[in-house]
Amino acid sequence: MGINKKSFSLIEILVASVIFAIVLAGLAYLFVAGKYYITHSRSRMGGGEIGRHFLDPLQMHVRQDTWDSAGNRLSVGSWAGGAESLGLGGVTYSPEYTVSKVIVGGTDTELRKVKLKISWPEQNP
Repeated sequence: MGINKKSFSLIEILVASVIFAIVLAGLAYLFVAGKYYITHSRSRMGGGEIGRHFLDPLQMHVRQDTWDSAGNRLSVGSWAGGAESLGLGGVTYSPEYTVSKVIVGGTDTELRKVKLKISWPEQNP
């Protein structure tokens, strides 16, 4: 009659525990990375909405008399005197814009090109 083996040895238990720990660590990292990407995507979507909020006054006041004499700053609306920061969902978005003049086709026609940059602090998950 042979020995009836009904239990695991200590080595088998240790190997199974190490494999289980490696799998759990990988899953935990996956969830943390997923949360970071979701938070980053929400911040980017919020930045887009905030950008649209700050561009609306520029679209509404495109006349020559609403800009300062140098043509670099809007003199009416929420852009007058510089842009303010705005919070959305616990994140503070800071706008920054630059205005450059573009001459069209060598004529006296002059357009303004506005570049808007929205920045916010990156949140850690």
